[in-house]
Amino acid sequence: MFAAGVGSTLINVRSVWFLLLYASDLLDILTASEKEKLAGGDRDNDLLDALADVLAAQVEVRLRSMLARGYQSRSEPLARVRGRIDHLGTERRRLMESGKIQCRYMEQTVNLPRYRFMLVTLRRAARGAVSESVSRRCLTTAQLLERSGVSSMDPTPSEISKEHYGHFDQPDRKLMAVSTLVREMCAPEHSSGMDELPAILRNEHALRGLFEKAIRGFYRHHLVPTGYMVSAKSTAWPAAGENTALAFLPRLNADVLIRGPGHQTVVECKFAPIFVERQGKVMLDPGYLRQLYSYASVFSHGFNGRTCALLLGALVDRSSGRNLDFVLDGIPFTVRQIDLSSRPREIREALLAAFSAGLPEASHRQ
Repeated sequence: MFAAGVGSTLINVRSVWFLLLYASDLLDILTASEKEKLAGGDRDNDLLDALADVLAAQVEVRLRSMLARGYQSRSEPLARVRGRIDHLGTERRRLMESGKIQCRYMEQTVNLPRYRFMLVTLRRAARGAVSESVSRRCLTTAQLLERSGVSSMDPTPSEISKEHYGHFDQPDRKLMAVSTLVREMCAPEHSSGMDELPAILRNEHALRGLFEKAIRGFYRHHLVPTGYMVSAKSTAWPAAGENTALAFLPRLNADVLIRGPGHQTVVECKFAPIFVERQGKVMLDPGYLRQLYSYASVFSHGFNGRTCALLLGALVDRSSGRNLDFVLDGIPFTVRQIDLSSRPREIREALLAAFSAGLPEASHRQ
């Protein structure tokens, strides 16, 4: 448990894993069984172990199907010509006297940055895994990569960015996504070691973005299969006038817009206190209320159905606010604070209940 953000939001490390999982878009590329293993709720307490197990299993499959090959530049003295002759290097080292010449050539290799990234990730996961069987499997898979010709030198971000994926390399994209998420989840515990605290846990701005993206990913994963469309939506103000004047108006960027048959919900996420105290009175933050009211009003234009507004805030230490349900100018508002210090299962239930609170009665009965 640690405190972060404005107002000391208490966060359980398992809850950070929960947010990272839904914010990563990884669920979109996993198989049905892998999704169930990670998002079903049964592995919430050991989500890192579950994800590391998925990574090890997928790397093993990739090894059986043959790793992708790339080219690396080599320069060495040889007894026969290979590639191009380095005349200057040959003369400088007086190689001709020993019957050799300096050659520069390209050599096929599986020691690509992507596979080095996976290998190092597996070793880190082995150290962080709680289950002995998962730790052993990660180490074994890392050793298999080494035996295939992959080195244990961690690639630089620059090397990773230069990786090119062909048509037959799509499994590697998935493995890189899983590996990246495993690294972000490998937060150190109360013991000495070489790993630093991930930047996501030290940066309030990053946590705010993580919270928004995780909420969007959560609703997309759970609601899209039931017929809803979930996305981040941007639109212009319904204003009229000269284009030179309208160019100064900012766009309205909703964190999440959930649309179903005859119903839409505009969701605004705040990783900060959503209640303030003014002159001894606790009230909903006026800025947040005006922002969400504006968004809901604008998005209701041209939509043939009911528009609701949902304000989700991260519960902060000593918060004096509570859950609210009210109607403002014909728009139903739902205000909920999500306790990130609770277990992932409780967070999951709270998010689903917050969305359901704004649905018409007929939808509740269904």
